[in-house]
Amino acid sequence: MFEDFSPKAVAAVKAAEALAQRLGDQSVATGHLIYGLTLDQSVCLHHIFKDLNVDPEMFSLYVDSLPREPEVMSGAPYNRHVHTTFDRARETAKKLGAKVVEPEHLAIALLSVKSGSCYETLKEFSIDPDYVRGLILEAMGRDAADSPEWF
Repeated sequence: MFEDFSPKAVAAVKAAEALAQRLGDQSVATGHLIYGLTLDQSVCLHHIFKDLNVDPEMFSLYVDSLPREPEVMSGAPYNRHVHTTFDRARETAKKLGAKVVEPEHLAIALLSVKSGSCYETLKEFSIDPDYVRGLILEAMGRDAADSPEWF
């Protein structure tokens, strides 16, 4: 499923899976994924959130306090919002001319999903997803106009 993801992107997904398991959740939700994307200090999202005074553990703690998100189907490893994120990440990578999905592509895609535990967490921390998306694109040497059309 992740043959077109970079090792760092796969590591972020694996960290999200580990958090979901640690919290006893049946499937990986967007809140787990934002946590996974912020752990690696070599990824710009880690530093963007540090600058906004948000530590990765803050994501895991707040996600744990939210109502559980439903699974796509019984036993599915990722919920529907995460599947949407994966699809949009692939689209983002393609639009930006990348051969593989990087954590930044996943983050841009994740920030476009306007529901779920990631979105609720960002609202709680008063963080505008579009602002963060712009910072990610800037860190990639891109302009906000380079975002896929679903923004």
